[in-house]
Amino acid sequence: MDGSRDDRQRERRFDGSRAHRARALRHVAFGVSSTPRANQLPVPLAIERAEGARVVDVDGNSYVDHGLGYGPLILGHSPGGVIAAVHAELARGLRTASVHRGEAELAELIAACVPSAEVSAFVSTGSEAIHLALRVARAGTGRLKVAKFRSNYHGWFDSVHVAGRPGRDGPDALGQDPRAAEALVLFDWGDAGAVEAALDGSYAAVLVEPAAMNAGCFAPPPGFLERLRAATRRHGAMLVFDEVVTGFRVALGGAQEAWGVAPDICVLGKALGAGFPIGAVSGTRAAMSTLMDGRLLHRGTFNGNPACVAAAVACLKELREGGPAVYERLAAAAAGLSAHVAAEAARTGARVCATHVTGALQLFAGVQRMERFADIASADRDLVLRLTGEMLRAGAIALPRGLLYVSTAHGEAELAATRAAITAAMEAFAAEGR
Repeated sequence: MDGSRDDRQRERRFDGSRAHRARALRHVAFGVSSTPRANQLPVPLAIERAEGARVVDVDGNSYVDHGLGYGPLILGHSPGGVIAAVHAELARGLRTASVHRGEAELAELIAACVPSAEVSAFVSTGSEAIHLALRVARAGTGRLKVAKFRSNYHGWFDSVHVAGRPGRDGPDALGQDPRAAEALVLFDWGDAGAVEAALDGSYAAVLVEPAAMNAGCFAPPPGFLERLRAATRRHGAMLVFDEVVTGFRVALGGAQEAWGVAPDICVLGKALGAGFPIGAVSGTRAAMSTLMDGRLLHRGTFNGNPACVAAAVACLKELREGGPAVYERLAAAAAGLSAHVAAEAARTGARVCATHVTGALQLFAGVQRMERFADIASADRDLVLRLTGEMLRAGAIALPRGLLYVSTAHGEAELAATRAAITAAMEAFAAEGR
């Protein structure tokens, strides 16, 4: 009985978030503004304030945050330089849909950081950026077909939101027009040979996550990106890197810097804005020519929003000033947490493992090893939700699907607290298994 009373007391820590959930469900669709947020266990947290690497919910509970706004907060919550830049921009007025000097400054910074990014066009989200990038590729080549890889996520538009899970090649959401993706040809991520065999003069582009972040933090297999680069050049198709997650996270120049392969076009988002909504389509002058001369129509009231551009400029300047040490720290933190997962799995017998790349790691449950990309099909998604729920109870937030980001604000104290939360969650799993 004492144990049950203790459990009830522990769960009362979330009463405020539960009350908010009940209220939101009355008038907010599904109670959240993005469906996956509702998956968080034991309840979607209502966050009251955030600073550095920590957030505090409406009940006053403090957590080390590795969700980081689903990835954008590479400098942590409320970074001083970004906030100051946005305040200064807002003091000039809400100049929505105006031409302003920040656009050129940001495009110049991106060009200085990202190998392929000679020219940029700005939008508000990663999904929009993917949509524009494919339009650029089709306009530039006069072709229609696009190669896409299974379990790569490129936004929620009907034309690309397919084959998001192993064993399911169709639309990923209700209400999609299945014909909208008819021009996509699906391949298994990492299988360059299949692309080489299929690619011909009818393809506009090969669209790929250079590191498979949305399915589980996998670095590209040796030679994969190089072979895609060679095959697209051979057939006159454009190579499009979806760097919404990897851009400015795995390296200042993104995955193309980290693995030494430059695409024709890359799509940037998340970390670019340090928490403010902005996306970019960046590419070589040749690839972006139809946008540069105005032949390709590019519209959007909030494109190049001055406040968001100011945030992005401040973010990139801080990352550049930090130099390689920034990414060495992020890489060490992710590798250390991943090693801790492996050690605790061995100690407790919990069937949990992790993969990682610079600045991010993915937890898998129900499996002891994750050696190949194809192994993601054997992981248990429901167990991952429970695992991240146990971590939350122990004071550390991961995304419900098991993804943890690391920011520059995560110091040793925060990482130690995260390791303790991982240990507590895995001990709970092991006890449940016994």
